[in-house]
Amino acid sequence: MRLLVLGIDSAEYEILKRIENELPNLSQLTCKLERYYTTVPPITVPAWLTLFSGLNPGWFGLYDVKYRVPGTYTEFRLYNRNLVSSYRFLWDLVSESGRGVILCFVPGSTPPPHINGVVVGDFFVPDVSSLDFVYPVGARRLIAEALGAEEYIIDVPGYKRMDPRKLFSLLLRKIDLDMKIFLKLLRHVEWSLAICVLMSIDRAQHTLWKYFDKAHPRFVEDPELEAGLTQLYKRVDYWFSKLLEVVPRDTAFVLMSDHGAKPMYLRVNINEVLIREGFLKLRERPTKPLTLQDADKRGLIDWDRTTAWGWGAYVGQIWINLKGREPRGTVSREEYEDICRQVGQLLEKITSPDGTRLDNKVFYKWEIYRGTRTRYMPDITVYFHNLHYGVNTMIGLDDLYSVETEVGADDCNHGEYGIFVTSLDDLPRPRTAEEVFQVLKTIVES
Repeated sequence: MRLLVLGIDSAEYEILKRIENELPNLSQLTCKLERYYTTVPPITVPAWLTLFSGLNPGWFGLYDVKYRVPGTYTEFRLYNRNLVSSYRFLWDLVSESGRGVILCFVPGSTPPPHINGVVVGDFFVPDVSSLDFVYPVGARRLIAEALGAEEYIIDVPGYKRMDPRKLFSLLLRKIDLDMKIFLKLLRHVEWSLAICVLMSIDRAQHTLWKYFDKAHPRFVEDPELEAGLTQLYKRVDYWFSKLLEVVPRDTAFVLMSDHGAKPMYLRVNINEVLIREGFLKLRERPTKPLTLQDADKRGLIDWDRTTAWGWGAYVGQIWINLKGREPRGTVSREEYEDICRQVGQLLEKITSPDGTRLDNKVFYKWEIYRGTRTRYMPDITVYFHNLHYGVNTMIGLDDLYSVETEVGADDCNHGEYGIFVTSLDDLPRPRTAEEVFQVLKTIVES
């Protein structure tokens, strides 16, 4: 069966249901919308990889758009698809059967897999002149025809500090450009599987939620932006109507997201917590806030006496300074689980600034991850206040709470539930990201 997947990164169930009456085309699917529990953590790269492979993130050793370089404490590198090229994804299954595939902007697909079809790169592509932007090279002609004189927007760098009206305008335009490319390929490429993932909703929610949501603690009244999120979804709805016009009638549709969204109230300065409780030791306290990487480069961290340190932005990710794994490990394997639980219990008890109890959730690596690369995953993952609090890893801060990191503030955090709905009525309802893949696989094999 032919399958078209429209992915909306960070699409939130509650929002879609609330504005459903304003989405005349998407409402054909959203009227049957379901939620599933996504990966831990609910982060773009590991979530989409799991959704399209059925594999737990522990198989990939990935927990964000970056990963920590083994043998270092604070050196991180950007994700690259070569890290997961040995695994078979949904598009591989279809391509290997001799059928055509279209992949547009699917997070985790750069550099592009050499499949039977066309791949247009995701937000990891540096610019449109890169060889990774389109595979095969000959398909660039179709992209050029789709765009005409318009300049394509791969992503919006620095969007967290951008003028909000300029950002909103760019995100609307990006939806148009993405869908023009996708529609062009649908018309001119033979395909049995077509996947398009739109990132504009995610970018807007992270930085413009305070304009959309009057209940947000940092709400800003702005008549022009108040309905902005609805306008973005309505633009997607418009282009969905165009998809309905060009695809064959026997096409199965899937609408899905990798995770949801919810307002972010504050961040926990996680390394400040660990410093104050004696798990992270400093040789010298910085005179101004520094990233963990900068503090490490300046020799301010005493790794020989450190037990644990933290990373993350939307969730807390904690590593234990384990002997034999870390360069200057201090914790033996016999002590490992006990130390993990000590740190986990400490973080679970973090309160709000006024002392109110928070709904914190702690996940230990051995409980949630499976696969051959679990050794690369954080030892502890923490959802602060059910993901209404994020994380700041900087040190030298005067408080245990903050709003901004070094790259800016977030109005929105990721939610633990993604959305999923198919136009087919006789398929099981997926409850997890792994089960979503099984449903997709069933469709393309039918």
